[in-house]
Amino acid sequence: MSKSLETLQSDIIKDAKKGFPILLAGSIVFFIFTFLPLLFSMKAVYLIWIFGLGAIFPLGILLGKLFGIDILKAGNPLGTLGGIVGGTQAFFIPVFVIVYMHIPAYLPFTIGLLGGAHFLPYMWIYRSRAYLFVTLGVCLSSLVFGGFFVSQAFTLVPISICLVYVIAVLLILRELKSDL
Repeated sequence: MSKSLETLQSDIIKDAKKGFPILLAGSIVFFIFTFLPLLFSMKAVYLIWIFGLGAIFPLGILLGKLFGIDILKAGNPLGTLGGIVGGTQAFFIPVFVIVYMHIPAYLPFTIGLLGGAHFLPYMWIYRSRAYLFVTLGVCLSSLVFGGFFVSQAFTLVPISICLVYVIAVLLILRELKSDL
């Protein structure tokens, strides 16, 4: 017997807890990114930004396991859809490399806008306004801080993304409580 779309959504919301461990992992990674310019040359910071983003997903899975949350909800087609949506970010890597090669100061702008935009479908998958907040918060802060305050972008963009993610985690936890 096949499940209704509403049942599939309810199941993934309950089992994956709306994916909040991924956002928590992202907040940790971007918090660390905030301090990279104090510790490394900018050439190293650029590369850490491109390749360090790869730490978010495995850290999110680890945090999910620590919280007893099944982020990789196998058997639910919406879990597969979520994986596909998240996986689209792999196609952004060539864009990041081109930006790195030609205008590396715009990496926070580019990474923030593309990364932030990919969260929009999760608003529907998880029936969560918090993901609209993530999309708008990350994209707007990346646009403003990464586009207009370029000299401070490697500090302002990651701290703003970190704050957006932390607020989103709190919003998701509140949503989960009200879903009970």
